[in-house]
Amino acid sequence: MIIELFGPPGAGKTTLLRHLCRGMAERDVCVKTVNGYRLIEYASSLQDVPETRHGIGRIGRKIATCGPILMSTLPKDCVAARLLETIPLKSRTWSWRMKIDVVLLCQSWQKAQESEGCFVFEEGLIQALSAMMVFARTPSIEAIRESLSFLPKPDLLVQLDAPQETLRRRLEDRYAQQPMLEVLLFELGVERGLRQADIARNIGECLRRDGWPLLQINGDDPHNFEKVIKRVFGERIKETAVG
Repeated sequence: MIIELFGPPGAGKTTLLRHLCRGMAERDVCVKTVNGYRLIEYASSLQDVPETRHGIGRIGRKIATCGPILMSTLPKDCVAARLLETIPLKSRTWSWRMKIDVVLLCQSWQKAQESEGCFVFEEGLIQALSAMMVFARTPSIEAIRESLSFLPKPDLLVQLDAPQETLRRRLEDRYAQQPMLEVLLFELGVERGLRQADIARNIGECLRRDGWPLLQINGDDPHNFEKVIKRVFGERIKETAVG
């Protein structure tokens, strides 16, 4: 089973991930988590500690170890190549970074598809699409729809959102705790983060219209997290019955 979370920065994806892993562990379900920075890990490694975000050292190590990806020519018909071609980016730095993230995500997705168990993508391909639209040369709803036509569908897609002022406050608090150079080089920043919130809402509307297995929740309300747990176990029961 593949579950994917998406939404703007500050909407509560990491908080939901921890609640979800904890809730599923209580029900004796083995969960593995995935995103563009940690790839596949056992959920037991997730702890309630301050999150290390995109520090210079962390990003530097990632770029150094992913040099072959940057230098590679991707097969034209693969998902990563199609997504990068559909949404060309204005910034070369972000083009490089998104190439690494998208390729790693596609690799993790393939591995999850071929494996048994439950995989939660904290930042999956829909999240990558949302981030890419922020830096797109010509952002458009048509590019979103074209991308959704070939991106793989998870068993459940959870969209998190929060009021705009809540997002602004959380982003300002987050960036105030990071060195300015890291924010300038590796983060979206407050205004881009809020722009991504609008983009994510447009993507969510397209997903809903196209019949994706979508659950939309307010990440500002922790009571909504239990809805996700119930939906996940409903999907697992269906999956088991079909299997």
